Amino acid sequence: MSAEPENIDHPRFTKQLFGHETAERLFLDAVNQERIHHGWLITGPKGIGKATFAWRLAKFLLSRNPGQTGDSGGLFEEDNAPPVYETLSLDEDDVVNSQIEAGGHGGLLLVERSLNETTGKMRKEIVIGDVRKLTKFYTQTASEGGWRVAIVDAADEMNANAANALLKILEEPPEKSIILLVAHSPGRLLPTIRSRCRALALTPLQNDSVRAVLAARFPEIDTLELDAASAMAAGAPGKAIELISKAGTDLYRQMASTLVALPAVDMTHVHTLAGKLGAIKADAEYKLFTEMFLAWLQRLIRQLVTGEAAQDVMAGESEQISRISAMARVDQWLELWDKVSHLITRADAVNLDRKQVIVSLFASLKATVKP
Repeated sequence: MSAEPENIDHPRFTKQLFGHETAERLFLDAVNQERIHHGWLITGPKGIGKATFAWRLAKFLLSRNPGQTGDSGGLFEEDNAPPVYETLSLDEDDVVNSQIEAGGHGGLLLVERSLNETTGKMRKEIVIGDVRKLTKFYTQTASEGGWRVAIVDAADEMNANAANALLKILEEPPEKSIILLVAHSPGRLLPTIRSRCRALALTPLQNDSVRAVLAARFPEIDTLELDAASAMAAGAPGKAIELISKAGTDLYRQMASTLVALPAVDMTHVHTLAGKLGAIKADAEYKLFTEMFLAWLQRLIRQLVTGEAAQDVMAGESEQISRISAMARVDQWLELWDKVSHLITRADAVNLDRKQVIVSLFASLKATVKP
């Protein structure tokens, strides 16, 4: 029996994809019509399955190796007609799928942020050296005349030099090559890169689809935990998995127990919570908490502006948000959003004391609301 993968949550190991049937159909239509574009831009919010979708496309192309007929117009004799593909799914025992999961398929290259050997830390952007691997990759002969597939994850993390290097490849794409660009913020890409790719816009999943992902990943999950994580994820199963894996729902309850008491704030509880999140080994929990704090503020502002109640993470939460939102004007809430967003971003950039950041978040909130 083979050992379990080191990182089972990596998208290359995902067997199922929920909720993106429209994007899958668009790609299959292109395959069946023999119009497989050399560049595909896969966009949408973080955590909704873009990378999983890209790996799914790569596995399909390398396993099924759909052919191209050039200018033939797609006319075939009946016996030689190409197959019509109805799904991107592969068999459990598919050889190519196993090779890709083991990281040993020569027709696939992943381009991502690399390790800075000088500092020993991961770079914050994709640099030109990372993209230049594509040039060497595409000069190699694909096995059995098959496809060569590259995944750039995430393309909006490329710096200017890396983006220009990628553009040159897109301008003169090698034969039977595909570049799959995963982008959370496609507006950050060069317009010339966007124009040379076919876009597949993935959207947040319906709550039922998020629940299905969680149930498949965590078969022993409690129903209350499942409901809370699905609601908090806002259509992003990747976020929901992170919440379950890092006890995010418990952390959210600790935050919410303080928020529901507004305009009063129990600063003793805040300092205790801040102490835990400011610990050296609490990086992931701190990041998750700041994301949840901003998400809560975002829900409040959206509910205040639109009048539409958001889905409850905890029982009666939308009613509490309505009560709290009435304690300040819309412009004051927006000003608070800008202030705390800037504080969190600056804290990450210059390594501010995280305990003090958490205390400041609640202090700023308390200063904004009025009984």
